[in-house]
Amino acid sequence: MKLDKNQDNLKQIASLVQYAFLKNNDLTHDENFMERYRHSDGYGYFVGDKLTSYMMVNQFKSDVLGHHLPMAGIGYVASYPEYRGKGHISQLMKEVLSDLHDQDIPFANLAPFSETFYRHYGFSNSIYQKEYRFSGDALRSFKFSDAGHIVRGKWDDLTVQNGVIQLYERQLHTDDERNTIVREAWWWNRLDSYYHHRNVAVYFDADERPMSYLIYRIKDDTFLADEMYAITPQGLLSMFSFMSSHATSVKHFRMIVPEKSLRAELFPEQNQLQVNVYPYMMSRIIDFEKVLACMRPVQEGDFNIEVTADEQCPWNLGIWQLGNHQRKVTVERKNDALVDFSGSITAWTQVLLGRLTMSAAVKLGLITDHRIKKLEFVKGDISFYDYF
Repeated sequence: MKLDKNQDNLKQIASLVQYAFLKNNDLTHDENFMERYRHSDGYGYFVGDKLTSYMMVNQFKSDVLGHHLPMAGIGYVASYPEYRGKGHISQLMKEVLSDLHDQDIPFANLAPFSETFYRHYGFSNSIYQKEYRFSGDALRSFKFSDAGHIVRGKWDDLTVQNGVIQLYERQLHTDDERNTIVREAWWWNRLDSYYHHRNVAVYFDADERPMSYLIYRIKDDTFLADEMYAITPQGLLSMFSFMSSHATSVKHFRMIVPEKSLRAELFPEQNQLQVNVYPYMMSRIIDFEKVLACMRPVQEGDFNIEVTADEQCPWNLGIWQLGNHQRKVTVERKNDALVDFSGSITAWTQVLLGRLTMSAAVKLGLITDHRIKKLEFVKGDISFYDYF
């Protein structure tokens, strides 16, 4: 059931989250938790008067190829151990998905503790991260130039804050992002308070325009580059030069970059880099029609697309005609039409919100090609990462 925001419910929510996620502090006095709680809807299952299962739902907007779609971030999914395996979370998830559909929120993201578990509810891997690990030796070739300058500070420094936000929002206006949060002020501020030990560096060119930024932290002997973004080659090189200036004080470097990033090409000795790509977030299409209408098909024409399986959101089932004519995309339901492509909602999530191309999905058997018709979608990129 959807929970009222009252002190008794909050106390029980905090106790359950503290136990399930091994928190050592009273979350009712933790501003990071409370800020997210205040911007959330909560769903809980009770046995008698005791809250035994819970999930938190935060609403964001996400940039999907130039469309700012409402998106639900699901987190703090928890049950006390003695109540696990009884179907309580399944009931809550079904209620959440139904409510989100009623609120015109077309998809949801979450960070899974078990991918298999969430696939039962229609979620698929959609967001991947690439991580570089290297020592300071790999940065020796990067030197500061005389052009422009770097300003370093904390988030409350308005110079760096405005530079970061300007660059972040600039990328969102390229219409190239596939599933990237439109960060509101409260979320930016919560990111800063949650990671209060992070620093920010912004590179400004000779005309005082922000060209790149780096959000980072130093923990023990490791430099952690959590987010780096640049709009010019010089901006990117300036951030590597800034990292290089720390090589005498830290031993190890870790850098999180977009999955498609080719930044390794800037390193003269790529064998000094350890590169890993790993799944980060899963997505769940709640309203197939709305998500499909945001896609950018490569080919022109009409394509009949069928959703063959969706247990939790049956309104997605059936045939949808995708039209792409003179760069205008339309979607309408068809009750009786020859199907071009079919697949489950999990497979379509991988194609529409994930990294999987249509041709790859067909080769893998996740999507069935009934009429040997060509269809591909502009995939877009995910340039920034959020966790909830």
